[in-house]
Amino acid sequence: MISAMQQQLDFIAYIQRMLVEGDFSATYKFALLHAIADVCVEQPLLSEQSELVIELPTLADKLITLYWHHAMPFSSEHTGESALLKQNTGAQSKVISVLFECQQNNIRNFRQLKQSPFYKPTFNAAMATLKSGPLWRLQILAKQEECFLYPHTNSTQFITLNAGIASCFRRFYDLVVYLAKNAWLQKIQSIKHNQALIGPQSQLQEFLFGVDRNALTKAKPVLVELQSNTCFYCQKPMKNDVEVDHFIPFARYANDLGHNFVAAHRTCNNNKRDFLAAQQHRERWQNQNLVVNSQTISNELSAYFHCDADKSLAVSNWAYQVAQANSAKLWIANKDHFEQAKPTAELFTFPNAPQPELNQVAEPAISLKSVDEALKLPYFPNIKIACGHFKTGDSSDVEYLDAPLGAGKLDPNVHFLARTSGHSMNGGKHPILDGDLLLLELITSDKAGSLRGQIVTIERDDIGGEGQYLLRKVNKLPNGQYELIAQNPDYEVMIADESMRTFARFKQVVL
Repeated sequence: MISAMQQQLDFIAYIQRMLVEGDFSATYKFALLHAIADVCVEQPLLSEQSELVIELPTLADKLITLYWHHAMPFSSEHTGESALLKQNTGAQSKVISVLFECQQNNIRNFRQLKQSPFYKPTFNAAMATLKSGPLWRLQILAKQEECFLYPHTNSTQFITLNAGIASCFRRFYDLVVYLAKNAWLQKIQSIKHNQALIGPQSQLQEFLFGVDRNALTKAKPVLVELQSNTCFYCQKPMKNDVEVDHFIPFARYANDLGHNFVAAHRTCNNNKRDFLAAQQHRERWQNQNLVVNSQTISNELSAYFHCDADKSLAVSNWAYQVAQANSAKLWIANKDHFEQAKPTAELFTFPNAPQPELNQVAEPAISLKSVDEALKLPYFPNIKIACGHFKTGDSSDVEYLDAPLGAGKLDPNVHFLARTSGHSMNGGKHPILDGDLLLLELITSDKAGSLRGQIVTIERDDIGGEGQYLLRKVNKLPNGQYELIAQNPDYEVMIADESMRTFARFKQVVL
C-alpha cells in the first residue's frame, strides 16, 4: 500500500515536471497525454501494478478524434485553411490539414471517416506525426530522457506503460485531462496566427490571471541599478534587451512579490522559462535581494508590489524543497544547461526578529548548514566606528573573536568586528548604542550594489593620512548626491563629498 501511494505521488510530481520541463513547441504532446489517459480508462487492468500495452494504431485513432474539432474553421472572416487554428508556430499540422480536407468532403464524424477512402491517408498522417514527434519526446524533460511512463523502445507497433502507471492514469484521469487541456489551450492562445483569429479572447487568461506588465516597468530601473546594469543570470552588460524576471517563476507561484524580481537579458529570461534557477543563481538572488538590497527593494517597490523578504524566502524554500523531492532539473544557462536538484541543497531562513523598519538594513539570512568548528572573525579594537563625527582609527592591532551565531555565511576575509563610539545612531526602532559591537562587511564602490536605505561605514583620510570612520544611513538624492543620515534627530544630515568612500556595510549588532 505504501509503495502504491508513493508511486501515485511520484506520478503527480512527474506530470507537474513534464508540463514545466518539457519542450512544447506544438500541441501534440498534450494530445498524446490525453490519449494515453483515455486508453487507460477504456481498457481493464488485471491489477493495480499491471503493465499496459497500448498499440500505436489505437493512439493514432485517438489523435484523430481529439483533433477532429480543431480542424473546423474558427473564423468566419477567413476562408480555407487560413481560418483554422494552428497547432504550432510553423506550418499547419499535417493532421489538421488532412482532417480539414475530410470535412470539406462532407465527412462529419470519425465513424464516417473510417468507412471512407480518406481514412488511410488521415491515419498515416496521424501515425507519422505520432512516431516522429510526441511519442518519443513526451518524456524528454530538460533535454534528458526520463522514461517514467513507458520505456523508449522506438517500437513501430506499441508502447508498454510501466507497472502501476495505467492505474495512476485511471486514478488521476480527471486531473491529467484537465492539465493537458489547459496547457493545450494556452499553447494555442500563444501562437500569433491564432491570436488574429481569436481576438481579445486570446488575452483572457493573461487578463484574469497574468502579470501586471505596467507595474513591472516600475521595477525595471530599480533592478538595473541594483545590478549595475548586468544581467542577473549571465552577469554580462545589458543594453536594450532588459526584462524583469520572476526568480521563482510566476507559473510556480502566481503572485508578484517585490523581492522576487531580477533584471535579465531577454534571451536569458526566455531560456529560463518556467524552470527554477540553479543553486548558484539562488544563492546570488538571496544575497542580492534578501540581504544586501532588501530594504532598498522595499523602499522603492512597496508602492507597486507586496514587499516581504521573509515571504519571498519562504516561497523560494518551498519551491526548491518540491524540486528536490521531485528530482527536478534546475536551469543553469543557455537552452540546455541544467543541474539536478539535490536533497542536500542548502536552505535558508531569517532570524526570528521583527520585520526591519525603513531605517534598518535587513539582517542576513541564516544558513542551516551545520558548523563543524567555531569560526573566528577579526576584531579591531583600535577602529572606532563613529556614531557622531568622523573618528580616527587604525588596524594596527587585531584580535579574533567567535563569529556571532545566526549571522549566516561569514568570511574572515570580508567580515570583521568593531565597536561604535558616540550617539548619532541611537534612535529609531533599532538604535545602535555607544560601545556596541558591530558585525561589518567590507565593500568596495564597484561591488557594493545600491546603498540606498543601507547603514554603511564611510571612510575618509584625516590630514595626517589616517583613516577616519563614520556610521550613517545612506540615501540617494534626485540630483545624484548622497546624504548621510543619523538615526538620532539631534544630528544634522551630511552630504557625502569626494573625500569620502564606502568602507563597510553594517550587518548587525552583536549581542
